[in-house]
Amino acid sequence: MRVCVTGGAGMIGRRLVARLARRGDVVTVVDDLSSGLPMPSEAAITERCDIRDAAGLHAVLRDVRPDAIVHLAALHHIPTCEADRSRCLDINVVGTETVLAAAAEAGVGRIVLASSGAVYQWIEGPLHEDTSPTQAMDNYALSKLCNESQLKLWCERGNGTGRTARIFNTLAHDDPNAHLLPDILAQLGQDSGVVRLGNVAPRRDYLHADDVAEGLAALLDDARPLPLDTFNICSGQEHAVDALVQCLAAVSGRSIRIEVDAQRRRRTDRPSQLGDPAKALALLGWRARLDLQEALQRLLIERGGV
Repeated sequence: MRVCVTGGAGMIGRRLVARLARRGDVVTVVDDLSSGLPMPSEAAITERCDIRDAAGLHAVLRDVRPDAIVHLAALHHIPTCEADRSRCLDINVVGTETVLAAAAEAGVGRIVLASSGAVYQWIEGPLHEDTSPTQAMDNYALSKLCNESQLKLWCERGNGTGRTARIFNTLAHDDPNAHLLPDILAQLGQDSGVVRLGNVAPRRDYLHADDVAEGLAALLDDARPLPLDTFNICSGQEHAVDALVQCLAAVSGRSIRIEVDAQRRRRTDRPSQLGDPAKALALLGWRARLDLQEALQRLLIERGGV
């Protein structure tokens, strides 16, 4: 298969590119390298291009004529998306429209879209793709819900089939964004054994980027003729922030103490974000292989410790 991965130099994208290349797919990566990570060496073709560059993107897809696109390129650090709302919507919504238009012109028959578990309404209990309500509570979630609607229209207009991946909180040693775990590790790098955090009670569904990449490959391979479908890419387990720190302390063998810093507290923070992975297991045969402890162990090994 000829596959184009937008955002293929990112934390998740580079892992997906490596997996696809290993199985014999010919992979083109489109990335503007704004994450600071290099192009993956496993890609057959690499193109440095902003997804908002319509002329550049159309030229790339006309040249490589991919069978499918996995669209990962996005601005997805929530505080950044809140601080610069127009830029977030420009990259995530306008950029996605550019990708879809170029795909239609090049005759691409399949799109796998990276969405987020953040699109769900703030409710307790497992979140299911087909029954749980969605509601944008921040600018990032708004952009991802827009993306899902954009893909739906693309499919309804007869361009091809679409699969949406609602990806939950992803961990890896090379996360280029200032998410929770990179912040904790940066603080521990100062050798104080103390981490200053804001809200420690919110619970999240964590999984390793290697598992996410496997899930995206499974969506790419979903041969059912259904024009559009949506899947949670999640572990089905949730952990509070303080429990995450305790687990990190256990796997690293370090004593870690939390100090609550009022200045770090978000004014609003969803209490729970737990995904239901049953649909992905039943229809794709995919599930997360690593639990939180194993994911953190892999992260620390690849990082070379805390």
